[in-house]
Amino acid sequence: MNREEFLRQFREALEGKVSERIISENVTYYRNYINQQINSGKSEEEVLRELGDPRLLAKTIEESSRFTKGTDGRQKTYNGSTGYGQEHYQSADYKQNRYGDCENTVQRKVTTVPLWLVVLIGLLIVGLILVAAFHIFVFFLPLILAGAVAMIVYRALKSIFH
Repeated sequence: MNREEFLRQFREALEGKVSERIISENVTYYRNYINQQINSGKSEEEVLRELGDPRLLAKTIEESSRFTKGTDGRQKTYNGSTGYGQEHYQSADYKQNRYGDCENTVQRKVTTVPLWLVVLIGLLIVGLILVAAFHIFVFFLPLILAGAVAMIVYRALKSIFH
């Protein structure tokens, strides 16, 4: 099987199961991927073997589109709105990067921490550091005092005998 046969089988396996836009995006993505791998030194046969059965790949894309449906049963688009009218399918969204290959875009939820909590945690850390420093100082205080007394006695004896 060559790349055109692979992409034809892939397209046929997706037709009627996802939107034409999703089919086009995925066919473009895999065409670019195959070309990129061939340009990096792999043979076409090796790349297609690594990708596996195009029908299985299409089934994965079809099933992944089911996970993006909203609570009302309609398909969610990339920005969170729902499609209206005929059922709208969407698998992973792809965007073209500056090198010409496609990458999977991901939306992440950003969680913020209230400022008062950050200040409180900071104060607790500073307090713990001060308590630890005080305990270390108290632990070594007898040694420090004994050293100071020994130094005073030594200097006194030295000045008396000279």
